Amino acid sequence: MTVVIILFLIGFLLITKGADIFIECTVQIGKKTGISELILGATIVSFATTLPELTVSVFASIDNHTTMSLGNAVGSIICNTGLILGLVAFISPFKVDKNMFFSKSAILLLSVLGLMILGSNGTITQGDGLLLIVILSFYMYSNIKSVSGKNRVNVSRNLEGDSGNSMKSSKHESFKTCVLFILGLIMMVVGSKLLVDNGVKLASFIGIPQGVISLTVIALGTSLPELVSSLTAIRKKHHGISVGNILGANILNITSVIGISSLINDLPILAQNIRVDFVFMTILLLTLILPTIKSSKIYRLQGLILLITYIIYITTIYFTYLA
Repeated sequence: MTVVIILFLIGFLLITKGADIFIECTVQIGKKTGISELILGATIVSFATTLPELTVSVFASIDNHTTMSLGNAVGSIICNTGLILGLVAFISPFKVDKNMFFSKSAILLLSVLGLMILGSNGTITQGDGLLLIVILSFYMYSNIKSVSGKNRVNVSRNLEGDSGNSMKSSKHESFKTCVLFILGLIMMVVGSKLLVDNGVKLASFIGIPQGVISLTVIALGTSLPELVSSLTAIRKKHHGISVGNILGANILNITSVIGISSLINDLPILAQNIRVDFVFMTILLLTLILPTIKSSKIYRLQGLILLITYIIYITTIYFTYLA
């Protein structure tokens, strides 16, 4: 059992460090293309930070741990919104771009509604997964349209005044970024595999249902990239990246993580998911979205309510399934 715990912790470490490397490289690539901060958060950063959830859920589905596939995605949405964005808002309230926030929130609510309707029969099937991927395609299209509608930074400006030596240096930096990009991705994939395999063993040993483990410990572990990137963003006063990252990551958790995982194996919707998880997920999202659309600002009180709701959720999970 000691070996299992060590491998489990190594999985956490690989995911966290790999995501950190991957995000840094992705942001560098994004900046070179001239993508705006808001779109960067909702697209490149959110895609990068959601990869741990995707790899964990896909591996879980391949290994027939299907309750973990769904639980990890839903648990990550709850953690992203309640813990991470709640913490961000509590530390540093901020204004949002109303149009961007509204458009991303609308797609997020559409994704949640789609998940609940498709799962009303107790299962997310391959056909349901394809419909979620259709929503993902629409989301990607809207992002591309948003990017094309923005005034991009002229990439050639970065090359202004470059001499032959600086050009060589630029190529060297680009090569280094690509190598680290791939390394970070590999670390996340390997870490995700270790996390799933040893998470299942730990759950069996302790007697905790896989669904609970995936909704809490593993969901928090795979959400660490979102937490790190969001806290870094507010420290550097890039709040747009932070909120865009969380909204984008939540959309991707439903459309890509659940959608792709269900193409491998049907994902069961448990009574626990309907009675507890979906209810808290909906409360958290509405607490975030409705006041923010009205005021174009996320307040400290709002962040506090999100944090308290997340704590109540974890407490409910504990007393319902573990006490």
